[in-house]
Amino acid sequence: MCWNADVSINTFIFSIFVLGLVYYNNNYTKYKIHDFDNQWMYVFLLLAFSMQLIEFFIWKNINNKFYNKFFTILAFILIFCQPMASLMLLNNHSLRNIMLLLYFIFGVPYAIYTIYTKNFDSIVSKSGNLIWNIKINIFCFWIWVFLLLFSFLYERKWGHVLFAIITLSIIIYKEQSTSGSVWCWFINSISIYLAIYLLFYLPFYENKQIC
Repeated sequence: MCWNADVSINTFIFSIFVLGLVYYNNNYTKYKIHDFDNQWMYVFLLLAFSMQLIEFFIWKNINNKFYNKFFTILAFILIFCQPMASLMLLNNHSLRNIMLLLYFIFGVPYAIYTIYTKNFDSIVSKSGNLIWNIKINIFCFWIWVFLLLFSFLYERKWGHVLFAIITLSIIIYKEQSTSGSVWCWFINSISIYLAIYLLFYLPFYENKQIC
């Protein structure tokens, strides 16, 4: 949850630009990030990056009760969909289908129940960050985390797992009311890493010298 509408929209535009840069290079140049050989990686990151666009609209409608609730629910739906995109990264299709089926069977009813029974709105904390004022069961939260990271654990992509654990640890360490800016740092960190890896590391590694 970013500090204001401008930071949210700038983060979204920057991250989408980097994602487009990755797509272009993976398809039309020799500088490729092989994590994106699976097209679902684009979908997974797009869902994460789109949260900043949703937050932009929440900021713009923070005092409008109807649109505040609408965009907060939309943010919840995007968060709910992220583990599905992550599970699609599994190369073991049988396991992938089983995990997706279980997520649909148990997750969809819970999501619908939550939307219809919880008071969805976003507020601004004393520190100036945006807070999604949604009370989620802690057990369900950890299931969400497990499913979000499962494909990376199964495929032994330890760098991805480590980055996620560090980010999650920071969020848990900080109180909810002050952890709002972590999401922005998370998105920007991913985008900056991808840009540096693509534009500098790969050419440097190829030529063993700065171009």
